[in-house]
Parts: sequence; structure tokens; C-alpha cells
Amino acid sequence: MRAFLVFVLLLAACASPAPPARPAPTPAPQPAPVVRTELGRLIQADMARLDRELAAPGVVVSEIGATADLGDGLTVRPIAIIEDSRCPQNAQCLWEGRMRIRASVSGQDAELRLGETFETSRGAVEFVIASPGPWAEWPRDELGPRPPYRFGFRRAD
Repeated sequence: MRAFLVFVLLLAACASPAPPARPAPTPAPQPAPVVRTELGRLIQADMARLDRELAAPGVVVSEIGATADLGDGLTVRPIAIIEDSRCPQNAQCLWEGRMRIRASVSGQDAELRLGETFETSRGAVEFVIASPGPWAEWPRDELGPRPPYRFGFRRAD
């Protein structure tokens, strides 16, 4: 009888629902990098400015391999950077340079240039912003690795 009672208790324990899982602890926020140099402060300010421009009304943001949907079938998927010869902000240049990317614009292979408009049958798209900005040096010990490119596009029609 005792064995039967133990068996019933074990069977009941197996049939009862598992206790609710505890939520994962919220990770502590990462401390802001300690910026000690003037270059680090300039880059940090520039990145904040670019973040504001990327968040501007009408700007749709994308990265390499991700698609930006500008509505009405107009999409942009950056594929590769062809050229980023923009004059670094901490240098003097004879030529301001340019940024060109290869992208799929509503399924059409295209070369987009920063500051220029590209016409398609679904509408025109303007390549308005690229982040990070051009810097000849990047204080990795202060700011960490250079972030991946982010691109801002806007309908131009």
C-alpha cells in the first residue's frame, strides 16, 4: 500500500504544471564610454547629430542587407559600399569626396550617391544621410569599434 501511495504521489507531481519561469534579469545599462580626448568629443557630437538627422521626419533608415520601405512599393536595400571618399572631418582636403552605394531600389539594381536623387517607376528616392561620418582616425579605446554604416533615404516625389 505504501508503494502504491508513493507511486500516486510521483505520478501527481509529474502531471502538475511547472512553476512559472522567472523573468530574465534586466541587464544593467552599459556605462557611457569615458571620452578623454578632443577627437573623441568631436566624434561623439557628430554621431549625436547624425542620429538626429537619421530620426528626422520622412527619413527611413537601413543598413547593408536590410530593406527600407518608403511606401507605395518604393523600397531600398543597400547591398555594398562602392566608395566612401568623403573628406574626413578632422582633415583638410582639396576635394570633398563622395559616397556611393550599390542598392536594390524596388528590385532594380542601382548606384546611389549621397545627396542625389534616383528615379524609378515607383517614385524617386533621395539618399540623404550616411552614418558614421568620415573620420581619418577613430579612438577605439574611448569609443569602441567604429559602428556599422546606417543610411537614410527619403521619397523625393
